[in-house]
Amino acid sequence: MDDAKGHTDVQDLLTLIGDAIEQLQCCVELLEDAKREAGVARLTEVIAQIDRYIDRMDDDPLLRLAPIDHASLGERLRAVQGELSGVVDGFTSSAS
Repeated sequence: MDDAKGHTDVQDLLTLIGDAIEQLQCCVELLEDAKREAGVARLTEVIAQIDRYIDRMDDDPLLRLAPIDHASLGERLRAVQGELSGVVDGFTSSAS
């Protein structure tokens, strides 16, 4: 489901992971084709998608069933965001 801004609304962790992998594969293809802006935009969307998921993580039906520590998962997702942000920064600073 998309929100008012056209962003994908992630309902559960498995959807987040699957969508992120798909977006990252597309990003790699774009960057290999020298379509830097489109690739960076995809990476930025993955970062935002992770952020939206973290904000709603307590509503994830899968996490209610699985013995996963929400705080630890949040920390790991934030670490992934940090790594992706570093990649975005690298591409945007090298484009200047």
